[in-house]
Amino acid sequence: MTTVLTDFSSKLKLALTGRHNVTFVYLNNFEVEEYWGDQGIIKLPSLSIGSASDVVNRMEELGLFLAGENDIILLKSLPDQAFMAEAHSLGFGQSRCIAAKCNEPALNITANLLSCPDALDKLRQLSKNPDTPTYLVPFGTSEQEEELSRITGIPLAVPSSDVFRKVNDKGYSRRLNAELGIRQIPGAECTSLEELASGFERLKPVLEQGGRLVLKDSMGVSGKGITVISDESRFYKCMSLLEKQASKKDIRRVNYVLEQWIDKICDLNYQILIDRSGGVEFLGIKESLVQQGVHQGHLMPSRLSDIQLGIIQEAALRIGTALHRDGYYGIAGMDAILDEDGTIWPNLEINARFNMSTYQTNIQDRWLPEGMFGLAKKYTLRLKRLLEYGELRSRLGGLMFTPENGEGLFINNFATVNAAFKSEGCLFSGRLYGVIIASSSERLRAIDESVEAVLTSISEVM
Repeated sequence: MTTVLTDFSSKLKLALTGRHNVTFVYLNNFEVEEYWGDQGIIKLPSLSIGSASDVVNRMEELGLFLAGENDIILLKSLPDQAFMAEAHSLGFGQSRCIAAKCNEPALNITANLLSCPDALDKLRQLSKNPDTPTYLVPFGTSEQEEELSRITGIPLAVPSSDVFRKVNDKGYSRRLNAELGIRQIPGAECTSLEELASGFERLKPVLEQGGRLVLKDSMGVSGKGITVISDESRFYKCMSLLEKQASKKDIRRVNYVLEQWIDKICDLNYQILIDRSGGVEFLGIKESLVQQGVHQGHLMPSRLSDIQLGIIQEAALRIGTALHRDGYYGIAGMDAILDEDGTIWPNLEINARFNMSTYQTNIQDRWLPEGMFGLAKKYTLRLKRLLEYGELRSRLGGLMFTPENGEGLFINNFATVNAAFKSEGCLFSGRLYGVIIASSSERLRAIDESVEAVLTSISEVM
């Protein structure tokens, strides 16, 4: 008998459990990477992101557009009712929501739930359902999610935190490229200050020829832990800071990747789905919009030729097979670039977890048919009071997506708009996440510019 897959969640269920009649409890714990770091290493100091963590912690609302009809999504607080009504009208948000009784903004979704007895009791009840097996499906697994699984009795549908930690290391990606013969940017994986110094000596000719290097924290996330090195003095300043820490802590271990900087035409992101038996499915590729190492959105479709796409697909299948061999299964996204010579560098790093692209999949499948163009993007607002969804919807007016016109802005996260609000009159930054759908690249740009203008006008008056 053939199973008809009605949405991406159904496909994910078969890949992770081998069956479709299960309930997934989605836990969208963004920036779980921060819990994968090794405490026994030294690293360069990084700037605090302050209240931005309040906003990141509300990105879990994106899961409303990923979960299937019979699934459950865990939230820090329930969604805005008007926002949910619009999601329902577009065929989403049918899943059940379980929210923490008290949203503690500084805590990520997992930590918030672990401190909420009421939510834990509801989850324990789910684990006792004999009719439909229930699984916990996080964005990525750390010890926190393993603890939540243990306390509630809901098994994880994905690998252990040890596996996630191993395969999401940027050094692992480089070693895998070398093993598989995948074209790789010249660089070095450095696990000690001595290896970092010797790696720089090998790569120093790049600077002498007018190029640049980039030093990356192997477990860095969202642009944190990236240092561009344009001359020797910059590198030696970094080494001096590390040496001071080494003397103070009596530790010389680091976890960095040092690479040549490649001038590029565009960034790329592609996804694969690895099932428990080792099957690998290529899910597609998009252009990534990146500013200073921080992801801003996606452009669909990519500008790649058939030959360039073939290079990506071949690398994807080989990487997926190797990941399964090393204990990983589930969603994995790879970052790649197209350089100014038209060369594809297929694997800068592996993000073996959900990716931002993952949360766009059902929207793309349902409302972005072949021949249409899409732009997934986050917009920044500067506000001094809470912004109601109804007001935002009214101000955007005809720029909003409707099935009738087939174009416009499809909002897929509203919680992040007001997440950093503290008190009336106090300025804060909010984010609006959405996907613009249009019939041409020109229309895409025009709608994007109009949305930006409306949001700027809201920021100015608030």
